[in-house]
Amino acid sequence: MAKRLAQRIGRRKRSHQVGEAEKIIPINHETAEIIAQQKKLFREQFGREPGPGDPLFFDPGVAVPQFLSDESTDEIWKSLLQAAGDSGIDPAIVYAMNKTGRIVTETNVHFLADAELQEWMTLWMSTTRRLKQERPNRKCFPRKPRCEI
Repeated sequence: MAKRLAQRIGRRKRSHQVGEAEKIIPINHETAEIIAQQKKLFREQFGREPGPGDPLFFDPGVAVPQFLSDESTDEIWKSLLQAAGDSGIDPAIVYAMNKTGRIVTETNVHFLADAELQEWMTLWMSTTRRLKQERPNRKCFPRKPRCEI
């Protein structure tokens, strides 16, 4: 039983090399399904299993696996920011996302280094203050996100 539990936990975690250190990031069932779907798409597109140097999210319009182009990732990011703004997310959060390139949530905040979180929180707080000054009659400003530095 302990072996099966260790295998399940091992499957839910993925590692990411950061300089000399390796960072283990647990993933939930939904994320594991997305990864499995991407691997299936990779096999269908390129006729083989993805290797350690292959991209998980790849350019589907090419015969050899390669990462999405900078233009494609920029378009995806701009669409994401637009959707965040259109959905009513606090503009200060959208601004911090845009400036840092990070989507900080309660479920992923503990994966950030202190400096990364400090950068994000500083941007969020300064933008919130600026918006309060620019729009003093706005009745409600979101509370501070529940992530402490």
